[in-house]
Amino acid sequence: MSEVAFSCRACGSPDVAELLDLGRLPLANAFVTSPDETADQFRERLMLLMCRQCSLIQLREEVPPEQLFRSYLWVTSTSAGAAAHARWLSSRLAERFKTNTTNAPFLVEVASNDGFFLRHYRDAGFEILGVDPSNLALEAHAAGLPSVREFFSEAVARQVAESRGRADVIVARNVLGHVNKPADFARGIAQLLAPTGTFVLEVPYAFMLRADLQYDTVFHEHVSYPTVRAVHNLFAAVGLKITDVSFVDMNGGSMLCELVHDSSPVPANDQAMLDFEALIHLNSAEGWRSFGDAVVKQRADLRTLLTELRNAGKVVVGYGAAAKSMTMLNYCEIGPDLVRAMGDANPRKQGLLCPGVRIPVVSPKDLLALGPDYILIGAWNFRDEIVRQFREYGYAGQFILPLPSPVVINA
Repeated sequence: MSEVAFSCRACGSPDVAELLDLGRLPLANAFVTSPDETADQFRERLMLLMCRQCSLIQLREEVPPEQLFRSYLWVTSTSAGAAAHARWLSSRLAERFKTNTTNAPFLVEVASNDGFFLRHYRDAGFEILGVDPSNLALEAHAAGLPSVREFFSEAVARQVAESRGRADVIVARNVLGHVNKPADFARGIAQLLAPTGTFVLEVPYAFMLRADLQYDTVFHEHVSYPTVRAVHNLFAAVGLKITDVSFVDMNGGSMLCELVHDSSPVPANDQAMLDFEALIHLNSAEGWRSFGDAVVKQRADLRTLLTELRNAGKVVVGYGAAAKSMTMLNYCEIGPDLVRAMGDANPRKQGLLCPGVRIPVVSPKDLLALGPDYILIGAWNFRDEIVRQFREYGYAGQFILPLPSPVVINA
């Protein structure tokens, strides 16, 4: 693996190694309304690096966050899996952190999206505030869920602390990987968190990226791919320690970490995970040596399967026009000749064309009207939900799971 001239976003070290190069791909959410539009013609390289100093896995190139997040199509509330997780997490937080005092604990959610989780936290008894940079923050605020439309940073954290007080609980779900200035993000968390508060961090776990070949989760919005070691190093630098690590079945497998100030009497409790990661070489480039070759093979196998089905006269469609699907479709060069349409339950995406490959996005009903023999599951992290949904619709065909290697299932 070759050395790449680069400075780590978290610690500034130039000592990095290349793990994967997917080439120049369009932005995963650059959907267009017609073939004449050009928004998806902008392409940036997707090269995955590892910092040998602090262990953070990250992209080499960076797209300005304003270009990625100010207008956003993905919403939390369209997934039944997300709804179940919201109920579970809000109950867990209420059980662990809601006191019996008359004052409700103050909870800040970073990257609150459309406010779906905020509503659950409020109903569980927390005083809430969301911070999100996109248009969705305005919609959430208008719906009665207090939200600030800003990129979370140390400066924004200071403003919130001055105007609302420091937070008893801060929740950051599926956002750390999107942050292009992780050190500033960490300082903001430390600034906003009350002396006795708890920071709850949920983030896709890099172990799953490697173990299940989840290369499709590599896209421009995901600037980094943390391990427990990387999270430990990032927040230790601002005086926070990990007191609990657990795992949830979200986004292909995520870790759920609780962190508190170093001054807290609650002891750190992440050494077992740090030892485990050292054992499996998760934080060394050598442990990723075969990753790139496996990705290349998956692309060849998937294209072969889809080409054979097309040549046999079979109708193949896809479901789940998620960002991960856009990475896979573009990297594998899969267009409408191989996958006729992508279904998605999100009405904001229906009627659009997938960036780069220009596959049309349709509703589940319109997808079934095409008479598919096979459905390629793009949003594989919701596999069971998708299969169950289409069986309930009366679909009798087969499904294709693309990762870690393409396989046809009849579930």
